[in-house]
Amino acid sequence: MDDLNEYSFTKFSVGQSVSRFEDPVLLKGESTFTDDYKSDDFYNSFMFRSPYAHAKILNIDIEDAQKSEGVIKILTYKDLEKENVGPIPCLTADKLKSKDGTPIVVPPLMALAKEKIVYVGQPIAFVIANTINNAKNAAEKIILDIEELDVIVDPREAIKENIATIHPEAKNNIAVDWEYGDESKIDKIIENAFHTTTLDLRNSRLIVAPMEPRACFAKYDNDKDEYELHAPSQGLFGFSNILAGPILNIPKEKLHVLTHSVGGSFGMKSSPYPEYIAALIGSKITGKSVKWKDTRTDSFISDTHGRDSWATATLAFNEKKEMIAGKINVVANCGAFLGLMGPMAQSANIKNNFPGAYNLPELYVNTIAAFTNTTPIGAYRGAGRPEGVYIMERLIQKASTEMSIDPVELRRINLIKKTMFPYNSVSGLTYDSGDFNNVLDDALITSEWNTYEKRSAESKKNGLLRGRALSYYLEVTAPSAKEMGRIRFDDNNQVTLVSGNLDYGQGHLTSFSQIVSDKLGIPMENFKLIQGDSRELTAGAGTGGSRTAIGGGTLLLKASHIVIENGKKIISHLHNTDSNNVEFNDGNFEIPGTNHKISVLDLSNEVKRLSKNKEIPEHLPQSLDGELAEDTPPQSFPNRCHVSEVEINPNTGVVKLVRHIAVNDFGNLINPMLVEGQVLGGVIQAQGQIMMENTTYDDYGQLLSGSFMDYTMPRASHIPMDFKFKSHPVPAKTNPLGLKGCGEAGISGALPTIMNAILNALETNGYDTDLNMPVTSEKLWDTINNK
Repeated sequence: MDDLNEYSFTKFSVGQSVSRFEDPVLLKGESTFTDDYKSDDFYNSFMFRSPYAHAKILNIDIEDAQKSEGVIKILTYKDLEKENVGPIPCLTADKLKSKDGTPIVVPPLMALAKEKIVYVGQPIAFVIANTINNAKNAAEKIILDIEELDVIVDPREAIKENIATIHPEAKNNIAVDWEYGDESKIDKIIENAFHTTTLDLRNSRLIVAPMEPRACFAKYDNDKDEYELHAPSQGLFGFSNILAGPILNIPKEKLHVLTHSVGGSFGMKSSPYPEYIAALIGSKITGKSVKWKDTRTDSFISDTHGRDSWATATLAFNEKKEMIAGKINVVANCGAFLGLMGPMAQSANIKNNFPGAYNLPELYVNTIAAFTNTTPIGAYRGAGRPEGVYIMERLIQKASTEMSIDPVELRRINLIKKTMFPYNSVSGLTYDSGDFNNVLDDALITSEWNTYEKRSAESKKNGLLRGRALSYYLEVTAPSAKEMGRIRFDDNNQVTLVSGNLDYGQGHLTSFSQIVSDKLGIPMENFKLIQGDSRELTAGAGTGGSRTAIGGGTLLLKASHIVIENGKKIISHLHNTDSNNVEFNDGNFEIPGTNHKISVLDLSNEVKRLSKNKEIPEHLPQSLDGELAEDTPPQSFPNRCHVSEVEINPNTGVVKLVRHIAVNDFGNLINPMLVEGQVLGGVIQAQGQIMMENTTYDDYGQLLSGSFMDYTMPRASHIPMDFKFKSHPVPAKTNPLGLKGCGEAGISGALPTIMNAILNALETNGYDTDLNMPVTSEKLWDTINNK
């Protein structure tokens, strides 16, 4: 202990662009995804789904299918009822009520349909066989005797009187008729306003389509009466507890859930799905493990979809061009059932994010969430944040045209001033920090705003229509929840970090290692990260809402403090001094004025030896390990300014995003490179929604865009030719790392900016701008050529 044993380490501090530690195994194909996991002996399975959108089930005949070659068992609702399986819950049911005070309507979402079918793709029977081909062949022999019912796919039609009812408990197919604010008060303000702008806006339905389709591997241990499930997720603590508790109705310690590498999710994989439930019960009944794997085609109807709402929105101004009130009426499509999040995205989250960075004094929001005979809607990147931002930025852009005022100037008039913080938003939230006008100025300089006309003239010379737009927005991110952080010192100087978040592409190992390395001086290559094992977790809110670095990072930072305090206590005992005399600097514990100095890793090894020999008193820590679980810091408010420039080819209607600039206030950045990647990915994703992704149902509830032949996704060629990312940080005051969250920022900013740029290109060339997303090349060509 007295030796000058200072560890020579490579330290990457917070704020540096460190290459992702996760990438080598992923790029070489050496990572394990759910489909890669196998045990020695297992059955395959296939889900038989409804080909009908709305029907009464008269009979499910599985007799011939059960006799098919290789079939072990075909599960129906009867098998799940025998095992006391409950519905998949809606976790926000107690958070939303209709304006008359009645609770939200939550029809039971069972894993397998019983008496009624309400959407194409609804699971009905789960076929377990010795091979996947035998399972599929048997599924073709299942006979479904039904009585077809009227189909509704448009939520605006679903809420009308005398329309067919999808769920008897939901009058007029309404799940909730929610409101925020005083409608009569807002109507009076709007009526007497100097100017009002009103738009009818569509936020289109999206197929999530992550790179990795869902899969699961289920085991049941009859001797222990315990289940094990391998499945993708976005965080296992809540996922496992929901699956064990209200669904399987077993003690949570009887279910062990593991998540391996996850190839994207965007919110969709956060929930337990019917296939996981059926596979677990199937394993129990058959006595062998059961594997299920989705196909890309089936995923279009088996995965939850995203967005899908219609909004009529009004923004009112006074003579000074100051916003005085906003009103939004939303009709949101829930699909056939409510998922875990329910309609929070299209109600409370729109309310929270619509005011954004603007000094809006009055607001009314009404959301009618309706059931339809379509695939259920779930969380999708941003989950209400992009919707709220999109409505505001479309309105303010339109208002600038109507009032003949420069759109930048109109925004500047209404931006919250730096002197107004902390700022109490009309949404009911309090913003802690921001420097909006300077971020705006930075964006104008970075985007070369004043030289646009030169670029526009060049485009015109080339026969192209050029347009530009600017958006300023603020998001509400990282809602507080209980999270955990653990730092465990293992053998061979390896340090394990445990977090209740879950990485599905964000780079958690890299960013968490930077935080802990920065605090403890441990080389980043010494860290490993555990997130995908439910038995390692004591808490966890999962990854979503841009909360990971703020929540998980803060808890690991606090766990680092515990490590340091443990080390000081042990050293004070070993050297017979007060712990206040022990200092920790640059990865070393030392006692000033002496030659006692030791690295945290060497001390950890020494403590293990002493503890093993029982040489450390019981009242002292027996290791340096640090762990805690507590509520994460309050919400954060990242904000940024995006500028887009597009070119439209009038001969083809094809749009190219030729320039995109994002100047961001994310507070402090752990790893600027990772943040830039998140923003760029969101910009590309936004192009998909604005320009091409088009989920279409026919009048019979059949999905017409059911494959990549009919559903267009953005490609590498859609990366902007000129993309600039810049940070303008104002550290958050709500968490010790000064972070503000960035995961959903790119798509929230790019959606309205790209759309407004396209409309600007049309408007400045005399074409119609009454368009809603997606503005496909066909739609644009028709607009231009049928002027």
